[in-house]
Amino acid sequence: MSGDTGSIDFDGADADRFSPSEGWAAAACRIVSEWLVVGLVVMMGAEMVVRSAFGWSIQFSNELGGYALVAITFLALGSGQLLHAYHRVHFIENKLSPTGRAWLRLAFDAAALCVAAVLCAEMVRFEWITWKQGDVAATSLMTPLWVPRLTMPIGTAVLCWALLRTLAADWRRIRAVRDGEAA
Repeated sequence: MSGDTGSIDFDGADADRFSPSEGWAAAACRIVSEWLVVGLVVMMGAEMVVRSAFGWSIQFSNELGGYALVAITFLALGSGQLLHAYHRVHFIENKLSPTGRAWLRLAFDAAALCVAAVLCAEMVRFEWITWKQGDVAATSLMTPLWVPRLTMPIGTAVLCWALLRTLAADWRRIRAVRDGEAA
């Protein structure tokens, strides 16, 4: 290893050697999200065929599509974090030293974890209230609303776990920059 701290790759697709892998929880949520997207495409295709050919609608497709969109959104959060799918403000990072970039990442990820933890707690509370009250959808399916809403606390919990793993990587990155290690 050379002593050049500038060689830590902050912008690569995998960031650098300190970045955590996706992990089983985020990967499982990502795979469920991917299959939900496939299911949405099939369902919307069937809806189009049925409307065009027979002139009627699959009445529950909008309801199930809405539930699937919520599930896709929340279940993909952790995987997006660990696979570096979210934007960073490069024009600020590029003006900082490697140490400054490492500290900025740590601070941002710590703030994101605080927000995600509050969101997770609220989602768990919301889910508990929904389950306790026995809320059902006012549709022909009469779906118990705790079922589709369960993806929200699961997704935010996986995001919190991903952010904790990212914070550990940020700390390792800071130590490596401080000690003069290269990526």
